[in-house]
Amino acid sequence: MFYPSAAEDEATTLFRATTLASTLMEQYMKATATPFVHHALKDTILKIMECKQSCEVMHDCKPLFTRDLLPSPAEVELNPSKLEKNEDVSLNLAHLLNILSELVEKIFMAAEILPPGFVFLRLICPAILNPRMFNIIADPPSSTAARTLTLVAKSVQNLANLVEFGAKEPYMEGVNPFIKNNKHRMIMFLDELGNVPDLPDTTEHFRTDLSRDLAALHEICVSHSDGLRTLSNERGAQQHVLKKLLAITELLQQRQVHYAMSNSNR
Repeated sequence: MFYPSAAEDEATTLFRATTLASTLMEQYMKATATPFVHHALKDTILKIMECKQSCEVMHDCKPLFTRDLLPSPAEVELNPSKLEKNEDVSLNLAHLLNILSELVEKIFMAAEILPPGFVFLRLICPAILNPRMFNIIADPPSSTAARTLTLVAKSVQNLANLVEFGAKEPYMEGVNPFIKNNKHRMIMFLDELGNVPDLPDTTEHFRTDLSRDLAALHEICVSHSDGLRTLSNERGAQQHVLKKLLAITELLQQRQVHYAMSNSNR
């Protein structure tokens, strides 16, 4: 589908579906917002990569906080780095909160070079979860660092959603005071982000891989070719643009098949 169903008018879930529109917007932000991602996230992520201190707050046999609830089996299976017996959850939580405080402060401070959009869901949190995709790091993170990045991204996304952790993730409730203390700043940040009157002057030139970006764009169009074909047959102001995009996509796909066959016959 090119866009979510018209019945799906809930603003909080509008961009969660992976549609052609949301994927293109995500790819565009990756291509244009790399300076912001590096400026806001790189230093903290590199510290996480180098640090051996865990941020794990999930226990595999008892709840960590006041609620008498256990993590679900699915959560345990998805978390291979569960809290070790000799780990201090208070120390881990304090380390996680220190990282969050530093990272969120840098995100707010770097907002002047951030293009508006659904930035946390499709840009900031994906960059935290997978910094290699944004050329922040070259090597895969260790299991401890990967788990820290996951917990940080989870916490930042909840802050962006202005939602505290509850019964579904009781092991994360220690982050709730941080979310409460920063809700107002997040509201102000999102409000300012959505009310930029003009595009800021570009003061930093950042190298992008145009070939890689165009290849990614082509793959996106190929995966959504059925939706493009349907929309190109509907009357509308963008009909001719969609027909042209579909024609280019199909031509490139034919070339790709031709080159693949030529190489296999050598």
